[in-house]
Amino acid sequence: MAVALRLRCAFSSVKHPCGQHMSRLLLFVIAVSVSILIFSVQTASQQRPAGNKTARMRIIKGPELESATDNSAIIRWTTNTGSSLIEHSVVHYGTDPKNLNRRAESLNRWNHNLPYMIHRVSVMNLTPRTTYYYTVEAVRGDGMPLGGRSNTINQFTTRQHQ
Repeated sequence: MAVALRLRCAFSSVKHPCGQHMSRLLLFVIAVSVSILIFSVQTASQQRPAGNKTARMRIIKGPELESATDNSAIIRWTTNTGSSLIEHSVVHYGTDPKNLNRRAESLNRWNHNLPYMIHRVSVMNLTPRTTYYYTVEAVRGDGMPLGGRSNTINQFTTRQHQ
């Protein structure tokens, strides 16, 4: 804002050959140019380093049940890397291991300073004293799989209602 005010003062006397002030147009052009530069620097800084592009995401720990109540559970697993700045951790679950037709997900941000990513998903609205089966995976915001999908079907049982 202060830059815009200084620019407005500096260019307020610039006149178009027709006699019209060009300060508003010039200020707009400068503001757009500065915005483009700022956002392009942010976007470039958020991209993965070139050396990490070859690392394929895979599960290095879990998945496992972190906790369970009578109507909810938290599933946790760790992958060797994140794949994008923002991704979704997904749990596919159901009461039949051959029909994991329910889905719970959590939005995650990958911390580029860590060599791994911990995924945690809350599974809600479960039935007490019921066994659930699940698999996990990571997907981009648009649903494209990123890897890190579990090859086995795991299970947990919710607690009795208290």
